[in-house]
Amino acid sequence: MRLEQSDAELFYQLWFPLLDFVNKKYHVCPETETIDQRQGVDASDAKAIADYLWSHIEVIEEYLAIAELPKEYAQIVAGWKQCKPGRYILERHLKKGSVFISAEDGSVYVVKGLFSTWAEMLGESPVLLDAVLIPFRGSIISDGLVVPYHIYFGKGAREDFKEAYMNAKRNHTIHFSF
Repeated sequence: MRLEQSDAELFYQLWFPLLDFVNKKYHVCPETETIDQRQGVDASDAKAIADYLWSHIEVIEEYLAIAELPKEYAQIVAGWKQCKPGRYILERHLKKGSVFISAEDGSVYVVKGLFSTWAEMLGESPVLLDAVLIPFRGSIISDGLVVPYHIYFGKGAREDFKEAYMNAKRNHTIHFSF
């Protein structure tokens, strides 16, 4: 599952100006003059700027204080302060999204792709990856800057991941939003 086209476009309409603000104010990538989706964005620069943002979450409030966003859009961006950066196991793909299990605390999330499904982007599961999960209009997405690790998991590990998902399902502790 992925976002509707219009929602994926809205995400990037909100995301790139925030990254541009962070870079201009904090000079994370000084050689990058502007972050603008129409001009294309170097993925490594975007990742460095996003990493700075997620480790200095108060910057979102600074941005919202000067950005002239409609109330609904400002609420979406403000919601990103609830971000969940970490290492995850992408355990399986469902119709509602893909199952991400936190490697740190075992929390289970159903995460939608932006323009593509996780299956289209990463193929078969399980996949170990670094990602930042954020809320978006009642769903969970990533910031689009995911780092997958190409590791093969043995049968025992795959069974453990499956059991973590099944336990969360039985206990109704799967997060579809936050």
